Amino acid sequence: MFMLFRLIFLFLISKSLFSVMADLEAKLLSGESPGYCSSSDEEKIECENHSTICDNKKTNLGKKSLHRNTHNTGPKGVLADYKLYKTQTQKDEQQQYELIVQQAKYCTLNEPLNCELEEFRRRRLTEMQESLCAKGKIEEFIKKEQYLDFTESNRDVWVLIHIYSNSNDGCITLNKVFNTLAVNYPTVKLAKVLPSVLDMSSRFEMNALPTLQVFWNDVLIGNFVCLSKLLGEQFTVHQLMNFLDK
Repeated sequence: MFMLFRLIFLFLISKSLFSVMADLEAKLLSGESPGYCSSSDEEKIECENHSTICDNKKTNLGKKSLHRNTHNTGPKGVLADYKLYKTQTQKDEQQQYELIVQQAKYCTLNEPLNCELEEFRRRRLTEMQESLCAKGKIEEFIKKEQYLDFTESNRDVWVLIHIYSNSNDGCITLNKVFNTLAVNYPTVKLAKVLPSVLDMSSRFEMNALPTLQVFWNDVLIGNFVCLSKLLGEQFTVHQLMNFLDK
């Protein structure tokens, strides 16, 4: 009888052990290991716990140092940096504006300096106007004495005098040529005079115009009577200069 109970007891224990082993195998095959922890798992859990603690410390440190760090990343950080930039830019512009205003006030209140600059500006403007007038100037004689003074006073320069009439086509052409010469040849002295100012006869006015006289150091170098017969009624500056070169 005792042997029978022992066999039954061993049979039940074996069956229970087999069932437990079967369940464990099934769980292992399915990849689940609840309640099972290897040494590597212990290290993993320890690392994860340590990582969590470190992250918490970093978060706390980040919160504490957030206000000390002026350069941030992310949308909020970029917006914060942009606001700082705009504020600094506006401050710089205001300082520049105030500096300009101060300089303007200084120039306005400094009367001696303003007077000196104004005098310099006026003098330069007068010199420019005189230069422009001299460059395109053609003398018009109304007295015989002006004719004589003009030829005697201009030395070492070419002097061209046109004896003209307003009703003569050749004279009109030569007056236009003189206007061009005054601009392109400022060193040449140019003048014009009516025959009546020089006490010329009506016969001279009818037959000799236009007359071009060329002087050098008060010496009459050329006296070209009725120039239109030599160059035509319509001639150019280039044609006249070529004619004088000959």
